Amino acid sequence: MKKWLIWCLTVLAMVCLIPGIVLKAAAETVPVHCAFCGIREEREARRYEKYDSNYHKVYVTECQNCHNDGNITHLQVHSGGTQGPTCTEGKICEKCGAEYGVLGHDWGAWTPNYASNGTHTRRCKRCNAEETGSCSGGYATCDTLGMCNTCGGSYYGGHAWGEWSSAGNGTHTRSCTNYCREVDTAKCTGGKATCTTKAVCEVCGGEYGEKDPNNHDLVHHVAKAPTCTEIGWDAYDRCIRCGYTTRKELPAQHDLKQHAAKAPTCTEKGWNAYETCSRCDYTTYTELTALNHDLVQHEAKAPTCTEKGWNAYETCSRCDYTTYAEQPALNHALVQHDAQAPTCTEIGWDAYKTCSRCDYTTYAELPALNHDLVQHEAQAPTCTEIGWNAYKTCSRCDHTTYAELPALNHALVQHAAKAPTCTEKGWDAYKTCSRCDYTTYTELPALNHALVNHDAQAPTCTEIGWDAYETCSRCDYTTYTELPALNHDYQAVTVEPTCETDGYTVFTCSRCKDSYTADPTDKLGHQFGAWSPNGTGSQSADCLRQGCAHTGSTDCRKFTFRTAEGETLTFCPVCGQAENAAQLEMINAATAWPLIGSLSAEDVTARTNGEYL
Repeated sequence: MKKWLIWCLTVLAMVCLIPGIVLKAAAETVPVHCAFCGIREEREARRYEKYDSNYHKVYVTECQNCHNDGNITHLQVHSGGTQGPTCTEGKICEKCGAEYGVLGHDWGAWTPNYASNGTHTRRCKRCNAEETGSCSGGYATCDTLGMCNTCGGSYYGGHAWGEWSSAGNGTHTRSCTNYCREVDTAKCTGGKATCTTKAVCEVCGGEYGEKDPNNHDLVHHVAKAPTCTEIGWDAYDRCIRCGYTTRKELPAQHDLKQHAAKAPTCTEKGWNAYETCSRCDYTTYTELTALNHDLVQHEAKAPTCTEKGWNAYETCSRCDYTTYAEQPALNHALVQHDAQAPTCTEIGWDAYKTCSRCDYTTYAELPALNHDLVQHEAQAPTCTEIGWNAYKTCSRCDHTTYAELPALNHALVQHAAKAPTCTEKGWDAYKTCSRCDYTTYTELPALNHALVNHDAQAPTCTEIGWDAYETCSRCDYTTYTELPALNHDYQAVTVEPTCETDGYTVFTCSRCKDSYTADPTDKLGHQFGAWSPNGTGSQSADCLRQGCAHTGSTDCRKFTFRTAEGETLTFCPVCGQAENAAQLEMINAATAWPLIGSLSAEDVTARTNGEYL
């Protein structure tokens, strides 16, 4: 009992830990429109389950009106949760327990890592998370600098390695195809040695190492039980490559069982002590024949009406064998005699029996009864029945002083007919008697309504309806009941604005699909990240808004200033590209104050060549 309780609690705990499923402690309801009977009602929410990062499914109970449409699902937007969403973590929905609303990183521009050749780094503007990537583009090789297409920094590329080839000593090598004479050596890996072959390297394809004497390609053979005359073996394995086997032979041998001797009787055979094998038909059995009976003769005796008898019979002097068959007493050969009841003037007797073989009888005489007189009152005649004067009868025989008086016949009265209606009975013309309850009245039942069936009309959002009803073709009877119009059930779906399109909310009726839009919001406009030179006197930048793949492009703005040494430096202050091919580094933490007017955060970009701003 304790183990069963622990098991139940463990299963319950595991169900509660499954992401996206919440067991509801208290009943909650949601409005549902039944697809079968058309009513709208509040149904109990059975459970909530995650659908995606924006919605969860709500499973509801069956319709309380038609008992159909059960266990259907509805989508609802995730809601609740007290913690604020971050770049990597969202809120926890209070209904289904799913995470939602993760913001994602708002990355800054890539900057080259000159201390670590061939990489660049960017940081999130919200959480300061860091991401490092490899430089690419610009035709960099293992001995030639290139300019990264992502961060604009200079870097050396990697070696252009050729194919791996086996060195024959458990290693393999490859050479750089850029004529830098660099050779790379590594140990052979992968593959698996068997009992007859070495492992094959999964990189260069060469054999290496030693054979594995324990890695057989085994074929399983089923066991064969030994018999009394043939050998057998247990189940064993054999390698098809090297002949290795685990086979062990089992010898042949009888499994003898001892049997005690049994002496023969008059009717059953016997045998001496012998042996048999429990697995085969081997035996030392020798049969001893039955002895037959030693018979004694007995004379017959005939049965009588009251005593039993028997036929001539035999018995055996050695056993209880006998051919004795008892003949039961014959009992009386009875003859049935019917009873004769005594009358008022003659004797009688009860039913009795006599035996045809002996003088047995059960006869007993009954004396005559004499008349048993009964007095009867007079009965006056009626319209339909005769009458009589007072008289006497015998209760045992047909003696009587009865004298009959004839019937009077009816004194008739006439009555007019009445026709039946839908709800009231009628009758044909009839007669009654003024002396008794005689009548020819016959009731005509009410006709009941001549019903006409009218189909139901379900109400819509704008029009009334009615249930199926009946009317009578003869009268004004009806079961009509009007159902009011349902009115629209609008459900709101919000379409968020994007960089290039406005946002709005669509309101759609769940029953008739009538819809309208409202609550417009302006499009967001693009939010560009760091600008990068295109090498053609123009610059480009990607939109940072999640889900927008737009890339903006504009001509570089040339700016010329003179250094302390008197040199002239012309460059674009937005993307940092200078005419001498240098890339000026952007200062992310720069602050500027306009002399007049105002500036936004996107209007100021500060760059430096390492010495001058």
